[in-house]
Amino acid sequence: MNGNVTRKELAAAVNEQLGLSQRNSSDIVDTVFSVLKESLIDGESVKLVQFGTLAVRDKAPRRGRNPRTGESMTISKRKMVSFRPSKQLRERLNK
Repeated sequence: MNGNVTRKELAAAVNEQLGLSQRNSSDIVDTVFSVLKESLIDGESVKLVQFGTLAVRDKAPRRGRNPRTGESMTISKRKMVSFRPSKQLRERLNK
């Protein structure tokens, strides 16, 4: 196993836990991710109680170096998603 959980595995877990059809379970998982994605694109934070918060951060432009050529360059400003785990998740991870 590669250590990653896929959408298919999440849909299978929903199917197993709730007894829904595989198709309905897949639709639920896809809908959740779609709402998360649209919220982040709109610049909103997503808070999932007892899991954590996903937020959009602005990264300032900075000086960098092309690893292939060693040439100095400017890395443009951009947005990125950051995740801050909840206190409960951090505690469970560090048991």
